[in-house]
Amino acid sequence: MRRQNWMLTGLVLLGIVVGLAGLAGAQQKIVIYAAQDEKTTNEMTRMFMEETKIGTEVIRVAAAGTLATRIRAEKAAPRADVFMGGSVEFHEPLATEGLVLPYRSPVVEEAKIDPAYVSPANYWHGFFVNSLVIILNPQRFQREIASVGMAKPKTWDDLLSPVYRKKLIAGNPATCGGAYIFSALQIFRLGGEDQGFDWLKKLDGQILQYTPTCPGTITLVARGEGVAGITWADDSIEAMLEKQPIEIIFPPDTGAEIGAISIIKGGPNPEGAKKWVDFALGKKAQALKTELGFTYPVRVDVDPPKNVPPLSAIKLGKYDRKFAIENRERLTKKWEAEIGSKR
Repeated sequence: MRRQNWMLTGLVLLGIVVGLAGLAGAQQKIVIYAAQDEKTTNEMTRMFMEETKIGTEVIRVAAAGTLATRIRAEKAAPRADVFMGGSVEFHEPLATEGLVLPYRSPVVEEAKIDPAYVSPANYWHGFFVNSLVIILNPQRFQREIASVGMAKPKTWDDLLSPVYRKKLIAGNPATCGGAYIFSALQIFRLGGEDQGFDWLKKLDGQILQYTPTCPGTITLVARGEGVAGITWADDSIEAMLEKQPIEIIFPPDTGAEIGAISIIKGGPNPEGAKKWVDFALGKKAQALKTELGFTYPVRVDVDPPKNVPPLSAIKLGKYDRKFAIENRERLTKKWEAEIGSKR
């Protein structure tokens, strides 16, 4: 009888050990919601696993707004640890709603990263910078625009020319971070909300279609469904290098995003998520993101991407990021009421 009790006790202890080992294994994984291109995401996660021995599970969705909505829907039982990609305009509202954790990576001070790339309250870290561009379908442009004596557009205002009526593609500000930044940019560029919305209403007459994501704009322009489009530089450069038929123009008074990472509150592995933030700000990951993603690094010791003008050569317009973040929901609803719903 005593022997049976010892055997039973041993089996129970073995079960506890196995259970603890399984729990430890489960904790050695982070779940990432990623609004980033597949190639860069795959290489970053591979490098992270090699360096930290922490596994990764990635749910990749092009529209950062869709992922932000998912995080809100799961707030009672968060399924992911990290929200990566999308501009800070998507991350800061989550912080206000108490859905992400504060954390300040030690890499910020070590690498002397500009404080502008970190949340004032440490709720997000910027890990890349990107700019808005105009893209053209060269064949359609030559056939329909150049043939009537018009030069290529150099500014945002050039897109209001009658020759572009119903020939432009742009993102939907409600789901596409670049489209929202572009819309807010016009308010600051033109000196007020009324002036900005008047301009956006004029632009609406030129728009053939609004896409839910910025990459969707590139796809339609490359197919020739639009003569020109408004989107991000990084995705456009990648498409151009893949021989898709587009041309890229960097207009003055353009907008830029700070692509961010935040840690989801209540996620399964917050300590692993912190290690991901540290990794993403590291020199190797920054160089990888720059090389594969064609974005500007936040570290000064990493070279800017090839095939792109240096950030210093791009003429950024006035942009009050604090106002844009605090008024995003209101401005998006206003755009929908005055422009989107009337199409």
